[in-house]
Amino acid sequence: MPKVPPAQLVLEAAYRCFARNGYRRTTVSDIVEEAQMSRPTVYKYVGSKDEAAVKVVRSTLDRARAAAQAAAAAAGTPEEKVLAVLGVKLEVAIRLWRDSPAHAQELLNAATAQAPELVTDYMDALAGLLTSALAASAPDTAHRAAAVLLTFTRGLEDDLRDAETARRELAEGVRMITRGALGRPEASPA
Repeated sequence: MPKVPPAQLVLEAAYRCFARNGYRRTTVSDIVEEAQMSRPTVYKYVGSKDEAAVKVVRSTLDRARAAAQAAAAAAGTPEEKVLAVLGVKLEVAIRLWRDSPAHAQELLNAATAQAPELVTDYMDALAGLLTSALAASAPDTAHRAAAVLLTFTRGLEDDLRDAETARRELAEGVRMITRGALGRPEASPA
């Protein structure tokens, strides 16, 4: 089994602390204790709690961006590509909600305050994937449809107590919005 790099262990420990205690109540000492490393070793990878929050969120969003790109590449139809990309986005939110229902938004807000480009770059990347998925079939509406789809998905992320319902609503909303954007009427029930 490959050895986990110390930097990753520190970020995982920081994430657990933020999830358990919230951003405001977490200290570097908490991260040191959780990582079971010396203070100098932890400081080597995260110089402060703020830096830890930024690195945790950056790592999470970088993995999500790569997963969304892979999901889009593996999907077939434009609708499947859109659902795959937004499904990755929703799963990130579900994980944060599951791990820390009381503190997930606090961590995102702290990281965004320190490095506002993190979320902007991530959302821009997703918008690009969605626009690309829709562009061949709907060049005139692809960009606007991508924006609507991202807004719709963000709305689903506001309350994730029932993850399965959110997943079903995402699939239904994607189907309705993409078919509208692609000029295909919704199939009538049999």
